[in-house]
Amino acid sequence: MKVTTRVFFSVIYFVTSFLGKGVCADESKPFVSELFEKGTLVYEDDFSGKYSPIRWGALRNDRKIEDGKLIATPRFGSKDEAMRVLKRDHHLGLEPVIHLNQIPEAFVCHIRYKFDAEALTPGRPCFQIGHHMIVLTFLEGGGHQVRLPNGKVFKQPDSKATLSQWIDLVIEYKMGKILINLNGKKDLYEDEGVTIINENDKLGPRFSIKGGPDCKIIFDSVQLWSTE
Repeated sequence: MKVTTRVFFSVIYFVTSFLGKGVCADESKPFVSELFEKGTLVYEDDFSGKYSPIRWGALRNDRKIEDGKLIATPRFGSKDEAMRVLKRDHHLGLEPVIHLNQIPEAFVCHIRYKFDAEALTPGRPCFQIGHHMIVLTFLEGGGHQVRLPNGKVFKQPDSKATLSQWIDLVIEYKMGKILINLNGKKDLYEDEGVTIINENDKLGPRFSIKGGPDCKIIFDSVQLWSTE
């Protein structure tokens, strides 16, 4: 089944390479890394072309490309509306959630984004490197913190990251080691808890980006290199 899945996605990549900018990668893009000597660019997007469902999930009413940006918003405007449509009382889509799929098991990623919101709420917004795995959140008063799956937390107030500010994030990752450069503030974490592999996530590895109430998530660009 695993082999069949890989063949299927290879065919999808071949087909979608003809569908417009943002689906396939420019192999001439320069590779720069502190952890790796070489990498293969597997995806890049400046959101001036077509939406990529392979990378970002099915196109729904909660996401769109507009003015060179990918914008994610809440799927529903109220709890009653969500429960009526979804026929459940949980995961109601009242906050924006979007996933960047098919992340290599060793990679370098450059991504520029912002959370357009008025206030922080518990655990939101967050950028998950691996679904529910390595989690980046904001600190009250500015800055960010990194939480590993084993519970270790590292605070970095010097990045001065805040809501509604563009975040230039560079991630270099392999099992046991991750370099995070957020707005020019760079930290290397080496720990047995550094992993993006969630055995319960059948769609991973992937990034899960989640906003809070009254939040929009806006992406300006992304480049992703495989270093496997």
